[in-house]
Amino acid sequence: MNAIERSKCIIEAILADISRTYSQVGGGGISAIKQNSTTSFTVSISQEERVDLLTYEATVDAKGKVSVRKTGEDTKSR
Repeated sequence: MNAIERSKCIIEAILADISRTYSQVGGGGISAIKQNSTTSFTVSISQEERVDLLTYEATVDAKGKVSVRKTGEDTKSR
C-alpha cells in the first residue's frame, strides 16, 4: 500500500469513528483534516463559536486493516 492509499484508508476509518462517536452535530461540520505524521491526523470540526480538534493515531497491519484510536480532544476559540 502506498502512502496515499494508506492515508485514504486511515481517513475513512477516522470519519467512520466520528460518525459513531461525535455528538456535537450542530455548527459547520468538518473544516479540515490534517496529517501530522504518517499515522497521526487532526480533524477540525467547526462549531458556532469554536473549533473542536480531534486527534487520532492509527495503525495499519500487513493485510491493510486499519485501527484508529482517538488520542486527544481540544477546543480552539474563534
